[in-house]
Amino acid sequence: MPELIALAVFKTTEVSALKAVINNQNRLIGHPRTAEFERSLRTEVRDPLWMLCRQWQFGEFQGEDAATAFQASILGLHTQPNQLFLGSKPHALPYSTEKPLETVVEREALKPDLYLRVQLGRQLLKFLKQYGLKGYAPLILQQYPLSVNLDEEDKEGIILSVSVSGRLPDGYAVLMDMNAGVFHTWVSSQASIPAERRAAFQDLANELRLWYKRLYEQPQTSEESAWSNNHLEYQFALDAGTHGTTPSQWVADQYANGRLEWHAFDQQEKSITGLPSTTPTGTEQLQTFIPTPLTFGGMPHPRLWQMEDNRVDFGKLDSAPTNLLNVLLAEYGLTYSNDWFILPYLLKINTICEIKGILVKDVFGLHFLVEPSLNDPEMNWQEFAFFHHTERQNSTQPHNRFYLTPAVGKTQEGDPIEKVNFMRDEMANMVWAIENTVPSEAGNGRTIKLNEPRIPENFTPADDSAVIRYILGSTVPDNWIPFIPVHKKVEAGQTPQEFRLQRARLPQQPGPKSRLLSEVPGAYFIEEEEVPRAGVIVQRSFQRTRWLNGKTFLWLGRQKVTGRGEGWSGLMFDQILPIER
Repeated sequence: MPELIALAVFKTTEVSALKAVINNQNRLIGHPRTAEFERSLRTEVRDPLWMLCRQWQFGEFQGEDAATAFQASILGLHTQPNQLFLGSKPHALPYSTEKPLETVVEREALKPDLYLRVQLGRQLLKFLKQYGLKGYAPLILQQYPLSVNLDEEDKEGIILSVSVSGRLPDGYAVLMDMNAGVFHTWVSSQASIPAERRAAFQDLANELRLWYKRLYEQPQTSEESAWSNNHLEYQFALDAGTHGTTPSQWVADQYANGRLEWHAFDQQEKSITGLPSTTPTGTEQLQTFIPTPLTFGGMPHPRLWQMEDNRVDFGKLDSAPTNLLNVLLAEYGLTYSNDWFILPYLLKINTICEIKGILVKDVFGLHFLVEPSLNDPEMNWQEFAFFHHTERQNSTQPHNRFYLTPAVGKTQEGDPIEKVNFMRDEMANMVWAIENTVPSEAGNGRTIKLNEPRIPENFTPADDSAVIRYILGSTVPDNWIPFIPVHKKVEAGQTPQEFRLQRARLPQQPGPKSRLLSEVPGAYFIEEEEVPRAGVIVQRSFQRTRWLNGKTFLWLGRQKVTGRGEGWSGLMFDQILPIER
């Protein structure tokens, strides 16, 4: 073979009319020994026991003459929630699918840090150039200079402040004055601005307000907040309309993982304060489909002489007395695998669907009505409901309703701006909120790493002959915020049994720097069960997504994840320690 290849290459280089072509073909072709095919078509039974097993597998010994489903019509009752209740507020907010539900629930107002002021200032200068008002930029810069209080440990904020000082105006202050009408009054009072140019400033103000509203998704008022500081979770509810005679809610009071799905909601039959006089009752929709047989990997093939897939070996299933589920699975796969069908059911997002029944037509032309299993009171004890919402007040007679949430499919999440680790300290009998990341004036988060000694090392004894010293209490880093257990308020005559955690402060401690721990000005309480032994981590970060209508939404939200376990702060009181010399 090497000589042939070399010869082919030589001919290609010397004679341009010839081309080196190497063909390699390997094919297996069956050759019958005889031209007679009658014996091959007889389907002779070589193994009667195998034939009997295949008949048992198909259920032919039961004598059933069941037909195959040919057509199915599904009747469903659809309701679209149009009202949203955030937190414990009694008034409702209108909701539509123009925005993702996660955005409306999680969004919060932005803090006017240095980065936001600089960003709005840069956009203001661009609009001044666009409207032909660039010459008035020094006048605005003189009226609205940048001035913020910076932390000496915020290195990135200090660098940003030095780089933009005297070059950009305070865009956030300009925007606030535009909303209040102060900016237009100031423009009218400036003699250097002609009267014919003041209308352009008004158009510029409208353009800046629209740009800021389109860039950041924020609540309209300060009351539009679903975050519960006591539970470190989002709490909200949707008006589900009237099913029967009682209005119902879809409550999500434990949402904190950043991904809103159908299982985050529970049904609650309850009259809602503030509902309109006419509550949507839903519309019936009928959809018809052709049933598709259910298939899974390794299932027995429905054809008689075709072997099954070898990915699942039912013969090697563990059939021990403690593994009855494996035996049931094998029984289902071998006997009833071809008795299940799949029916697609189309739903719009933000729709609550209740299936009333399925009308099945078989190949013999017969019709069968399949009602929900919940309608039969004798079958409640063995009902099968895969997509079923928990009903808090109607557990004895549940409903087969499903809510298709208007949740985002994929989001882009930025680095945490704030990150607080709630950790239990059983030695000190308290909970610590450790601020790992706090907001920076540069717009991002800055990491705090403090490693202070528990006992000060610069100790000089008053008596040189002393060998021990008394420590009233050790110290902890400033970013460790204590939460101490306190009794809950109880009625007169009752003994307090339950505890909750209250924010405290050690002597000479500056206090928290994160918004998560400082947004409650008064007594800040957290329910004790919200901080388990594993602890929790709460963080704030920007999230961005593109919705169905093509619009992009950017908002600031919170997320709670599992912590890193218990720890020890090293806090000790009344200690006698030796003096090391």
